Amino acid sequence: MMRRGAQNYVCWRCLCSGRSEKAAFRRETLVSPALPGSGPSASRPSISTFSTLSRISISRTGRLLRTGRISRGVYAATESPLVTTSSSLRPTIVSTPILPLPASRLLSTTNPVPAQVQERSPSRFPRNSIRGRLQKWEEENPASTFQVPTDDSPDTSVGNIITKNTSELNFRLDVPQDEDVRTPQFDPDDIIDLGSVGAVLQPGDLVELRASTTRLRLLAICLGLFNGHWHFYTSTGKWLTTRDMRFGFVVRGFVQDPAELRAVIDAIPSTSSSTAVLNELQELNIGPSRDLAASLLRRMYAFQLKAREIHQSYVERLSRPHLLLGDGERLLSLREIADALLPSSLKRNQGVFPPEALYAVYSVIEQDDVAFRSLDRTARVNEAFLYHFYSSRVQRSVYEVEEMVRNYFESKRSGSKSQTKTQANSAAQLDRFLKAAREVIDKTRKTRKWSPHGMIGTCSSEPSSGSSSSPIPALWSDAGMTIIEFMHHWAASGGFRPGSRCHAIGASVLRALERYDDVLYDTTTGWTFLQEIGWIAPWDVAARHRLRIPGITLDRHPALPAPPVSQEQAKKLALGEDRLAGLRQEFARSSVFCIDSADTLDVDDGVSLEPGPVSGQHWVNVHVADPASRITPDHPLAVQAAMRAQTSYLAGWYQRMIDSDEVRETFSLRANAPTLTFSALVDEEGKIHDFKITPGVLRDVVYMSYEEVSQLFDEESTPTQVPSYELTVGTPPQPSPPTRPLASVRDLSRAQRSDLLTLHRLAKALQNVRLSKGAVPTYLPQPQATVRLDAVEHTLLEANSPKAGDNPGLVLYRGDPYIRVAYQSQQSPASTLVSSMMQLAGEIGARWCYERDIPVPYRVQLLATQNQEALKNFTENVLYPKLRAGIKPTLEDFHTLRTLVGGYELSTTPTPNYLMGLDMYTKVTSPLRRYPDLLVHWQIEAALLEEARLGKSLAVRNSLNPDNPPPQADPSQKPDKSFLPFSKPDLDRRILPRLRARERHGRLTDNVDGNSQWILQALVRAHFFGENPEQVPKTFRFTTLDTLGRAAMFGRLNYFDLSAVVELADFNNVIRIGEVKSGMVFEVELVRVNVHRGRVYVRLLRKIGQEEREDIRIRVDQIKPVETSL
Repeated sequence: MMRRGAQNYVCWRCLCSGRSEKAAFRRETLVSPALPGSGPSASRPSISTFSTLSRISISRTGRLLRTGRISRGVYAATESPLVTTSSSLRPTIVSTPILPLPASRLLSTTNPVPAQVQERSPSRFPRNSIRGRLQKWEEENPASTFQVPTDDSPDTSVGNIITKNTSELNFRLDVPQDEDVRTPQFDPDDIIDLGSVGAVLQPGDLVELRASTTRLRLLAICLGLFNGHWHFYTSTGKWLTTRDMRFGFVVRGFVQDPAELRAVIDAIPSTSSSTAVLNELQELNIGPSRDLAASLLRRMYAFQLKAREIHQSYVERLSRPHLLLGDGERLLSLREIADALLPSSLKRNQGVFPPEALYAVYSVIEQDDVAFRSLDRTARVNEAFLYHFYSSRVQRSVYEVEEMVRNYFESKRSGSKSQTKTQANSAAQLDRFLKAAREVIDKTRKTRKWSPHGMIGTCSSEPSSGSSSSPIPALWSDAGMTIIEFMHHWAASGGFRPGSRCHAIGASVLRALERYDDVLYDTTTGWTFLQEIGWIAPWDVAARHRLRIPGITLDRHPALPAPPVSQEQAKKLALGEDRLAGLRQEFARSSVFCIDSADTLDVDDGVSLEPGPVSGQHWVNVHVADPASRITPDHPLAVQAAMRAQTSYLAGWYQRMIDSDEVRETFSLRANAPTLTFSALVDEEGKIHDFKITPGVLRDVVYMSYEEVSQLFDEESTPTQVPSYELTVGTPPQPSPPTRPLASVRDLSRAQRSDLLTLHRLAKALQNVRLSKGAVPTYLPQPQATVRLDAVEHTLLEANSPKAGDNPGLVLYRGDPYIRVAYQSQQSPASTLVSSMMQLAGEIGARWCYERDIPVPYRVQLLATQNQEALKNFTENVLYPKLRAGIKPTLEDFHTLRTLVGGYELSTTPTPNYLMGLDMYTKVTSPLRRYPDLLVHWQIEAALLEEARLGKSLAVRNSLNPDNPPPQADPSQKPDKSFLPFSKPDLDRRILPRLRARERHGRLTDNVDGNSQWILQALVRAHFFGENPEQVPKTFRFTTLDTLGRAAMFGRLNYFDLSAVVELADFNNVIRIGEVKSGMVFEVELVRVNVHRGRVYVRLLRKIGQEEREDIRIRVDQIKPVETSL
């Protein structure tokens, strides 16, 4: 539709060169006006989708036209080649099959011509014609089969689509490289974050498949999920499978009749769980035939045709999205973009654009190299991912730098005299920047050497006290700042897709610098260039730039001063009055225990205990900080919190969600601090008899660390098989003092000790109840990087460009961070107490809102309820025994779990959370650090004020005892929810999708990519820079997970569980890639590390053996479809 590079041509020279024995032309399609009386004939063959010999087409008026374009007709085998069905969109055609060459030389994936078809004689080709001579030459010169070698790299940061585009007929799905796909995250907070890759697909859904390194995009219909692999039938008539794939566009229920899919599903050659087996079958082009899938092909063709018509009708509007979407950067859904680009007259029922219109917009967005980037590491919103729409300033910088580069190289080639004055000035601007940049780079390399590991070297001399490096006279002009911003957008932010033409712009700048010889001019080299000129710190983490979402401003340097706050801004940031002051109750009867790390700054939760109405029952109170009472949803601080979504704890780059010291001092838990208290009446067996939410005020607050509280309990930590090794580089800093006075066990009174012991006992009882419902029993420690910048000094260089804005100039550093990598401490009794109580508060909040029909972001698991029986069997017999034994589950285990659970989402409709063992759950305990918690507080407090105004409860159901509901209001009156700050439609359509994206990107930055890149920095400094080489083993154990096509294999090292890649050149004759199987164990050595890309490359030394694992398979009948779509 919107692309032209997907058509296939065959050159006669290629045929003469003796290509594969499978090569030959498809039968030619001749097009002519329809003949009367033609009808269906099952004995005749179908017309090829892409006929490489088609040279004749027909105009809408019926005239024959000569053309070199490819026929795109799609018809079933039961249709006559003489088609009489006419349409205003497609001309009536007639097709006559022409003799194909022998089946051993078929180029295409279409089935051979049926035997009953009367084929033409070879004599029909004149012997003196080109085709006749080619046929004679082939008969006289039979060629042996050979395959054109490929040089595709497993590193998919840049794809070659200019000189080496891939045919649609050779389309292969890529294996995702992202760490969050390979290693799902277990933690006590969200229990499990499996993403939602493919979680909502059902048989019959239409999806668009794409290869990350090319521009090729194919429509396909989902056939189902079999043994952990998704199966598809594409619009080119091919059967494809994949385990991990982010589907950019989805139309749910595209084929609603199961019978229409049954024949195609039955013809799938294999539903093996082996990726290697499925890949081999696909390479052999074995799969359901086009005849069986004729109706599916017609549906996909009709869909493309309608989308093409809409695109052509509104091509002018679709071609200029930047004029209709504004100048600032925005986070947009596909439907919001369509609202701006298409007329509302196209909308159907309920004011929604049809899928064909959305696909037309989607195709335009996917082809835009500059304005849009899909956030494909988050869940889809309706049909597609959310999109980062770049500001006009960023888009303009791309075109300006492209023009500079073109003029610069033109001037070098032919001289400035051949250029206009504007072109010469443009080239001179780049030339001046290059000279200044070379000067800065040369100066930097006197103290920090360049390295090929995605980070520049460490400082060659220790910083002296009170001294700094001499200033570098580099004052960037406006043009220079434009170039630097482009390089940042290209190399740091990952602003371009792997197949974008804009990669050549950044590579050209690096080439012109003449400082990066004999290296790839890729984004990694661009990243080190930004470090060498001082635009970013030498230890900066690329993940925080690449995962940034619109609305978040990053500090390029920790050394740059914060912009001053004006008096007018200070007035806007002032806190309001306490809306719940008249409803607050004092909690003075018992001590409130705030248990957290010694370095915690925001203390936003604590627990206390009160006696219940009868013996054996206790009121457990979870006290939570209450910023929502004085910060309204439209307050500037609330807007800031919504953009950041959560506090970032990325080592070295700590950033609070609400950046205000007043907020911390006012609401962090202390004596006389306001709270929102979640209370439950719990017995010794862990049963909840009642619950309530109360605005409160604290009196007696006791701060304690996890270590101190654990000493009080006569219980050992959960045993786990965790390596005790660690990795440290840099100068160890002095220990930091606690951020608040911490009490020890000796400081506690007898009553306080008794309360803690009872709370611990109740926490275990509650956890046992959850375990009986399927909750995850324990959590394995993860490697964590601790970073300190105490030994670092800096020099701030001012810039003379007004474009520098609030972060002017460059920064040069002396010294390097201290990095310590070690596994987190084992699960302690105190952490179990806190985790259990926080989950109790979340359950109370969810039940309280559910009973009052208040929409809040519930944490739901998409498929757990439907697959409960299979999920219970898998967790009890396979997964949980490993966790209890301290053994890390395999990737196969995680794939199976993701298949059954489907990931988690935010929804205003609660469902049971199987992996937490809860009927419903929402987060409420960290409103100072998480925006979803703050949002729930706003909803709850609005309901509390409404109940106080009405003098009665708003509850309409009883979650603990459904058989005893509260008194019902008049059913004829619709409940008035205008008192709530957020309505259910607003949450579902606008807030929750964005909140989910921001929340997930924050978690990836802090816990996955960011933490991994700090570990890799320590590894590079220890092993390659020689800081602590003895801490790094000479060899490692490498366990294979999967192959990356035919180019490499990836797996995990037995060293901080690092992901690693073995390229084909490093197989070292140990094994052939075709023999690689998941679970193979090898001894390997380190080859290189790319910190910027987050990659470790190793070389095989010898094969050790095969990892033992269970044969886990999921039958189709065990997995039930999703009943609701999010």
